[in-house]
Formats: sequence, C-alpha cells, structure tokens
Amino acid sequence: MSNLELPSRSLTVVIIEASICIALNITSLIGNSLVCIAAYRNLNLRSTTNLYIIALAVSDLLVATIEIPLTSSTLIVGKWDFGNALCQIQGFVAEFAYYVTPATLSLTAFNCYVKIVKMNHYKKIFSPRRSKIWLSCLWLFLALYLLIVRVTNWITINFVQSFALCAFSYQSDESQIVHYCLTVGLLFFFTVVHRYF
Repeated sequence: MSNLELPSRSLTVVIIEASICIALNITSLIGNSLVCIAAYRNLNLRSTTNLYIIALAVSDLLVATIEIPLTSSTLIVGKWDFGNALCQIQGFVAEFAYYVTPATLSLTAFNCYVKIVKMNHYKKIFSPRRSKIWLSCLWLFLALYLLIVRVTNWITINFVQSFALCAFSYQSDESQIVHYCLTVGLLFFFTVVHRYF
C-alpha cells in the first residue's frame, strides 16, 4: 500500500471534514434503514416497482456501513489504520456501489417505461419473481466483473490520500480507458435499450 498518512490539516479542517462525513453517514443509515423497515412491515409497499427502490436503499446501506465509517475514522485519526484486508473490502464496496446504483436506476427506468408504454407486457417481464431475477443478475454480473478485474490484478485497490479511502488503481492509462469504456458503455447500453424495446 502507498503512503497511509493524510496530508497535514488544521484542527478546524479535521472537525469540519469528519463532521460532514459523520452527518452524511447517520442520515444515510437512518433514511435507508427506514425505507427497508417500511417495506418489511407494510405488504403494500412490496410492489415490483418498489423492489428497485429497496435495492437502491440496500446499496446505499452498504456504503453507509462499510465505506463511510472507515473514511470518517481515517479523517479523524489522520491516517489509514485498518490494514490491507479492510482496504480491499472498502475499495471493492466503493466501486461496486459506484456502478450498481446507476445500473439499478437504469433497470428502474426500464421498469417504469414498460409499465407505462408497454403495459400489456409488464407482468410478463416484471413479475415479482422476474424482478428479483433481473436485480440479482445485474448485481451478480457487476460484482463478478469487479472481482475478476481485481483478482487478475488488472486493477488494484490502494489507499488514496486525497479521498481518505481505498479505491481502484489502474496499472496503466490503457487499462483505465478500457475499464471505463466497458463499464460506462454497459451502463449507457442498459439505460437506452428500453427505448427500442
């Protein structure tokens, strides 16, 4: 791992950075937990469309329980003090959430499009069971892709001082370009494909 120390900062900057990060974390934990609890307690909220909202809340909870607390602690202490294993986990979760959120939003948009424009086909495409399969396949695909690029060392996870967190690092400019072309291309494809359905 690279240098684990954050640049020298004044006490005021440390307090402001850590306070903002902690406030965002608490807000995210409470808000997204309430969404999940409401869906759990109220059967009427377990509609097919709301399933995608719940999935977004779960991805946000991943960030709020793994990524943000480690970053908040790093901002307070002034260095990464959690070892390489947690760095790898935080970096993976950060990258996974970064891609799974817009991908899930694309699937949500596709769901709404079919519900409004192709309503005769909606129950065939987006039954509760099929919606869970759509989401599971999407999340599994993204997780496997990120796992493969990490395990093959095409992309590594290192501590990034300027962000106070662990994130993907690229071996070369070419690998970064290829990675972004693949991921952005796929996300763009999933976003616009429903227009031609």
